[in-house]
Amino acid sequence: MIEAAIATGDADKVDTVAAIARTTNPDHVAEIDALLAGFSANEIVPVEPAPPPPKPTRVLLDAAIASGKDRDVETVGKLAKAASPEDAAEIDQLLADYRARREREKAAAAAAARTKLANAKFWQNWKGEGQIGAMFSSGNTDAAGINLGVALKRQGLNWDQRFLARTDYQRTNGRKSTERYLVEYEPQVRLGERAFVFGLGRWERDFKLGFTARWNTSAGLGYKLFDDKVLSLSVKAGPAWRETVYRPGRGQDESELTGLGGLDFGWQMSPTVKLTQVASTTVSERNVTAASQTALNAKINGALSARMTYAAEVDSNPPPGVEKLDTQTRFTLVYGF
Repeated sequence: MIEAAIATGDADKVDTVAAIARTTNPDHVAEIDALLAGFSANEIVPVEPAPPPPKPTRVLLDAAIASGKDRDVETVGKLAKAASPEDAAEIDQLLADYRARREREKAAAAAAARTKLANAKFWQNWKGEGQIGAMFSSGNTDAAGINLGVALKRQGLNWDQRFLARTDYQRTNGRKSTERYLVEYEPQVRLGERAFVFGLGRWERDFKLGFTARWNTSAGLGYKLFDDKVLSLSVKAGPAWRETVYRPGRGQDESELTGLGGLDFGWQMSPTVKLTQVASTTVSERNVTAASQTALNAKINGALSARMTYAAEVDSNPPPGVEKLDTQTRFTLVYGF
């Protein structure tokens, strides 16, 4: 009888039968206890049934949330609600919690960035790039040239700084044919999210255009029409003072009050290709000077890029012997740092 109860695996039934057996068979209590001990040692503990597996839509949404990519989370959330409308309320709550958490994280990161900028020294937080290019030819024309450049930018809490230095030098058939230098510094003070005040100091020397030094100082207002990671466009304008020192026989030195207008455009066409355009126009009583530089930058790997640049400068009233339009095309390697 006890064996039959043990075979059922029901502990309550086994205890009931064992109690009756002890009462009716007192001479076999030791044998009954041995059977009970064996049953207890092999008693099977009931196992709770496993919870049902999560729905595939929930698995995808959890994975998107874990990635921290806002666009992916919103896309997966929309698809999950369409696939499981009965879970829309739960999905909406998950999305709301995620958005709130991301807002807190972004606010904390922005506060940390502002603190870092506020405490940075003047020589800190500079980023930039250096570029180098060269050309050689032989045969009917023996020519060799090099162009070097460096561009730096520093973002501060309320104002930014830009520095640019560039040189082009070339000799053709043993004679100097190109010698051009440019140094430029521009601070910008932000007046809001888009408007800014700028200052500009520029020094140039150009053998081909006939001047040994040209100084430009300017200040004015600017505005950022577009300002995001893909597209940026800013314009600026203000009065300027220009002083030009010409080579002997190429013109008369001059100093004049002018007006300056400028444009700075950038388009991130793909993760590895970027198009930029920098242009400026200086208007004076004697002439109008416009300069433009268009560059196509293609990333090779890491910090190394290849760049093709087309530069043009127009002078409505150039010195004697100088063309009104001067252009240059350069191919350079660029290293970002």
